[in-house]
Amino acid sequence: MRKYFIQTFGCQMNQADSEKVNMILLQSGFMKAAKWQDADLIIFNTCSVRQKWEDRVFGLVDDIVKANKKAGKQKHVFGITGCMVRKTGMNKSYLDEDTERNKAKKIEYIEEKEGIYNHDDKLFPRIPNLDFTLRIEEVKYLNFILSRIYWETIWNDSKFDDYLKSKQLRENNFSASIIVQTGCDNYCTFCIVPFTRGKEISRERQEILSECREAVESGAKEITLLGQNVNSYGKQFVDKKLWNEEKSKWNDGIETSPFWELLRDINDIEWLDRIRFTSSNPHDMTNDILDSHFDLDKTCNYLHFALQSGSNEMLKRMNRKHTYDNFKAQVEYLRSKDPLFSISTDIIVGYSGETEEMFQETVNAFKELDFDFVYIARYSVRPGTIASKIYPDDVPDSVKAERWHTLNNILLESIQKRNGLMVGREEEILITGERDNQWFGRTRNFKEVFFEKTSEETKVGDLVKVKILEIDRWVLRGERV
Repeated sequence: MRKYFIQTFGCQMNQADSEKVNMILLQSGFMKAAKWQDADLIIFNTCSVRQKWEDRVFGLVDDIVKANKKAGKQKHVFGITGCMVRKTGMNKSYLDEDTERNKAKKIEYIEEKEGIYNHDDKLFPRIPNLDFTLRIEEVKYLNFILSRIYWETIWNDSKFDDYLKSKQLRENNFSASIIVQTGCDNYCTFCIVPFTRGKEISRERQEILSECREAVESGAKEITLLGQNVNSYGKQFVDKKLWNEEKSKWNDGIETSPFWELLRDINDIEWLDRIRFTSSNPHDMTNDILDSHFDLDKTCNYLHFALQSGSNEMLKRMNRKHTYDNFKAQVEYLRSKDPLFSISTDIIVGYSGETEEMFQETVNAFKELDFDFVYIARYSVRPGTIASKIYPDDVPDSVKAERWHTLNNILLESIQKRNGLMVGREEEILITGERDNQWFGRTRNFKEVFFEKTSEETKVGDLVKVKILEIDRWVLRGERV
């Protein structure tokens, strides 16, 4: 039996995509390996939003090449999927015309397969031993590609022919990540996602609800809804020309948005304890979605949505469709209804044209909003983005580093201030792991808490009461009640 190994880089969406690949390969007769050295098939599910993720991929590629060279042969079949891939294809060694005509006949082709016979993706010349590339939205082609590479039919189930309908093999039964929407229509100038993921597509509500119920029946206590823009879920079911007009109705309470209605229906699922969702876009955030955190009892008091900069001039340059005041008003509204409501966000420092004055506006945003966590990135040009074509990367690396450290220091102060509000409280923790004879898990407002293991009966996935006793830099520590 052939073994496979998947290494996932980047966001929760990529983690969920890898679960889809896991399901397909296991259903196809492969066995999962614990490390790449033991695998016959290696797949990297990649992220190109940050340069550091691409650098890690190429570093691991070098390790594989060296291992194969030492063994004196091509030991592994190696493929790349995720955001680094622009076009599904195969190494040119598999595209010989005679071989194609004489040997491919025994393979049962899947529909419209012919397009995979190319080696156009720019990863092929950069990684000579790369066997295939696969756009994750075209996961239906995976088994056909493997059939071509191994010269035998690798079973394919027709239910995998639609990316959004492909099932996931969840490694954590207690916490399910469910994709509700993919793609992006926003074209922020720094972002590659619209070019790698394509336009926004939402799943049918009943399909999502069915998957949620199945997850809960399998033991899930927490469901996280995933998408590039989850709060624009359902855009394809509304006339896009009327989308902004519809949003005004959702803000005024005249109607409810498709995403709110999805949240409501998931909230009705018996035995489910927690609902989270990410990522949200400030300009598509409507009052009914903000209020869902309070009106629906299973929706957690935590929200991640991306500010990117505290400067309106910079936001405009980024083609973000919100202002700092828009974002600030939404944060203040949530905190007015629950002072412990946690907010996390994304920030880019050193974007093209960012002056010291613009940066100080971001510093002021940090001080005003007291974020519970921030993913701070130093800007790096992503080839293929709008910015790579029209804006220079004109902020020196030393300035980017200095600005990153400035924000990170303010963030630590903010986290300790916000975490201080939790000390002395009794909170319900969903246990997600153990380390050094301690359990750790999350509160409903997404605070990470560590506490001593005191019961052999307790296990990962349990919900337990913990009293918060102290702050330990970025996390909290407590004791079992």
